[in-house]
Amino acid sequence: MARRRWWVLSFWAVIFVASGLAYPHLISTLAASDYSVTGSDSQQVTQLLASDFPSAGAEQDVIVFDSDTLTIKDKEYVQAVDRVVKAVRDEPGVTSVLGPTDPGMQNVLSRGSAAVASLGLAGDDRERGDRAADLQDVVRDAAGGSPVHAYLTGYSPTANDLTEVENADVEHAESIGIPIAFLVLLIALAALVASFVPLITALVSLTATFGVLAVLTTVTVFDAFLLSIVTMIGVGISIDYSLFILFRFREELTRARRGERADAVAHSVGVAMATSGRTIAYSGAIVAISLLSLFVVDSPLFHGIALGSVLVVLCTLVVAWTMLPALLAALGERVNRGALPRRLQPKEDVEDATGRPGGWERWARTVLARPWLAIPAAALLILFALPTAGIKLGIDLGISAIADEPSGKGAAILADKFSAGALSPVQVLASHEGSGALSASDLATIDSFTASLAKDPRVAGVYSVSTLLRQTTGTVSPKALQQVEQDPAVKPILAQTVNVGGGSNRTVITIVPRAPVDSSEATGLVEDLRDEVIPARTASAGPQMLVGGETAQFADLSDETLGKLPLVMGMVLTLTFFYLLLIFRSLLLPLKAVLLNLLATFAAFGITTWVFQKGHLEGLFDFTSVGFVQVYLPIMVFALLFGLSMDYEVFLIGRMREEYLRTHDNDHAVAKGLAHTARPIAAAAVIMTAVFGCFLVADVLELKEFGLALAVAVLLDATLVRLLLVPAFMKVAGRANWWVPAFLDRHLPRVGLD
Repeated sequence: MARRRWWVLSFWAVIFVASGLAYPHLISTLAASDYSVTGSDSQQVTQLLASDFPSAGAEQDVIVFDSDTLTIKDKEYVQAVDRVVKAVRDEPGVTSVLGPTDPGMQNVLSRGSAAVASLGLAGDDRERGDRAADLQDVVRDAAGGSPVHAYLTGYSPTANDLTEVENADVEHAESIGIPIAFLVLLIALAALVASFVPLITALVSLTATFGVLAVLTTVTVFDAFLLSIVTMIGVGISIDYSLFILFRFREELTRARRGERADAVAHSVGVAMATSGRTIAYSGAIVAISLLSLFVVDSPLFHGIALGSVLVVLCTLVVAWTMLPALLAALGERVNRGALPRRLQPKEDVEDATGRPGGWERWARTVLARPWLAIPAAALLILFALPTAGIKLGIDLGISAIADEPSGKGAAILADKFSAGALSPVQVLASHEGSGALSASDLATIDSFTASLAKDPRVAGVYSVSTLLRQTTGTVSPKALQQVEQDPAVKPILAQTVNVGGGSNRTVITIVPRAPVDSSEATGLVEDLRDEVIPARTASAGPQMLVGGETAQFADLSDETLGKLPLVMGMVLTLTFFYLLLIFRSLLLPLKAVLLNLLATFAAFGITTWVFQKGHLEGLFDFTSVGFVQVYLPIMVFALLFGLSMDYEVFLIGRMREEYLRTHDNDHAVAKGLAHTARPIAAAAVIMTAVFGCFLVADVLELKEFGLALAVAVLLDATLVRLLLVPAFMKVAGRANWWVPAFLDRHLPRVGLD
């Protein structure tokens, strides 16, 4: 790479430009987050609704009308509603529209100055997102300058607005985090040119990742949340990896210059890549292994995050192994230009010109002399981890973050005038068991089920085929159903609740909770329906009932996540242990790394739970607690943090092992290894903490939670764990740190850092 530096840099310049040009395409294809779980009840309901109820569409959204001066009884109000409904009906992808002025619907779909029209959207996630964006414009234009306000809301409309807010949040966080990262780099590297190198590496790595993702949009769909996660990880590890290589390169360049080597630059690049470069390769592999474990969770959300996260790690490694050495070779001695004044230069980490130990080496020897200092540090981490025992999980869609957007305004009116649960009702799909249409027993069960739910204080409204039959015929029976099927005026409405064209053997019961779709109360209603209400009514006879809808999806995802968490943790811990065993050729060091990383990770969980679930520091971080943390945060943060924290483990222990193989003195190896790596580890940790922590300024709650969890974990890992617990542990263990049974050593593949 150093010899062909201009060819390499030219290649990456082309990749950078091409990926930058593809970025707008990537943004335009982002879809709503898919919370479904493969094979779950809620997914079966979604699939059956799409296939058997084409007029209802794959998604049901709502147009909300409101006026400061008019009501639904006023002619001007009715004209505005009819104008909007007609315009929406004519749009492609709209399967049906049921408005408040349709026959029999005025008393159902209106509340004084507010009214709603329900509509069905066809297509996959991306198509529905695009159609919802177009429909929002159609609704606004059709309402025109009338005194009646109209807003499209529902799952895809809110997801579109959330995507824009999340993208703005990422840009805002980066605008704060990157300048902080640059200042930290300038202080740590004490040279202006050197400080730009990690930022350039991060920019190229992240842009290249976006380019790859843009290409992959031809075969799959990504959501906006993935982009936020990729940005968090990409910026953090890119700066991390390039900083480790840059520190070693400058160290070797100084040594080569003192030895008056003619090939000082090329030699220094080679040594940096053979040491720190090899270290980041192993570290990146551990991160990728951790992230790949997310594929065991049967949900498109986790599969997309795993794919995007692994891609950004791989792109970062490729850039660090190709572009970075070429860039360092091109800069050569110029990497030290723009040096800070001597008084601002960091003091020597190892020995100064007089041979006295530097600050970090003195710290290491202090810990080696007093290993008991690790006890209060471990106690503090355990204290931080305690709130994890009471963690509650749920999904917050982030509706509060889009209060000023059209879908957010519609959701607010819907919650105020109708019900918060009307944004996305619970859907119960009832199917006749066996051949034939819905039987008398089926209809009787559905009628009883509907009447019982209507009295439930948690339910704002319930609508089923029995509701329609009672309104039109006065009775609930197969004969009444056949009669309604022949009525041209009622059949279009019936087709949204019964699969008229598919044998009339399935029907949808729509339940509107009083609580929001993403609340614990709504999830509790779904769980109660599944565990008690439905089994009690269908134990002896009646239709088969499956509970679906967004709230049911959230409940299924929660069950899937909690069920697979032990498997993911087991996979990550086991694979990491054996991977470190191969690298360090030690039994004790991998075990120590796994245990200490677990401690730091659970401490981060505990602090995140204490802040966001318990509601502490709401004023400082500008949020309102929803009483739980995001359901996918523990498993995703575990995989991410366990991989990211191994960066410091491999870098630190790798340098210690390098010294130990040279001297076979454990204390010397620990002191020198820590002295050589403490400054880059501290600088990298501060940078990653700043990058992650800046997401606390986001409006979307889940970005705040991820930002805090990642920032706290990195900070704890780089300070209490790497700079205190690790050297104290290695002092107590002594030569046992480096022991591996002879028979195992003979059979292990030689993939060490040396």
